[in-house]
Amino acid sequence: MIDTHAHLNFKDFADDLDEVIRQSFDVGVEKIIIPGSTIEESKRAIKIAEKNENIFAAVGIHPEDAKVRNLGKIDEIEDLAENETVIAIGECGLDYSYPGTDAKEIRLKQKKLLEKHLVLAQKTDLPLIFHNRDSDNDFYEIVKGYKGKAVLHCFTGDWEFAKKVLDLGFLISFTGIVTFDKTGKLEEVIREILLEKIMVETDAPFLAPVPYRGKRCEPWMVRGIIQKIADIKGLKFTEVAEKTTATAKEFFRI
Repeated sequence: MIDTHAHLNFKDFADDLDEVIRQSFDVGVEKIIIPGSTIEESKRAIKIAEKNENIFAAVGIHPEDAKVRNLGKIDEIEDLAENETVIAIGECGLDYSYPGTDAKEIRLKQKKLLEKHLVLAQKTDLPLIFHNRDSDNDFYEIVKGYKGKAVLHCFTGDWEFAKKVLDLGFLISFTGIVTFDKTGKLEEVIREILLEKIMVETDAPFLAPVPYRGKRCEPWMVRGIIQKIADIKGLKFTEVAEKTTATAKEFFRI
């Protein structure tokens, strides 16, 4: 099992990080990828990865932080990407769910920042970790010409949108939301999507799967996400675990 997206660099894990990592590896998690959301969090991800075997970092700026001053900080992300523990650019993308993101100026900043990440990923030959929330149309228009490797993390879209991004060659990653989605939308996506196009993640400390919903999410909880996908697709847990692990290893070259 590989948790392809866990924010162990967040303050939520400041007091017991080592124990969380140990417990996750003890139950069968092979590798963990820590994404960057800001410059400082990207640096923190690298520090954790440098101290722990089988933990890797991604570096990027989350769309929530797409302020004017951050547009110029892509150079700092490029410098961080040279670290040997860095295996991806991200997370980056668009997010129109926050208060104020309906403003044209804010959306323009997010789009410009996303475009800078696309250029950087091509320059560094690293895969991209995309964040997309309430912004499907604008997001697709920006990334539809991108030819590199990319994954949509924490996918919550419908099958129609999933088909569009899969046709671009992108992968899709699922979180604990699959265990408490009441709409059936994600179940349809999981039923239809090829297993080799799937990766799994916790997005820790958020979105703990049932029966841990409401608690701090940790990488070992990825087991519950794999089991839910297996149940929906009528497959064995081991088959989903092995295939998603293989896909993540190939995608991130780890």
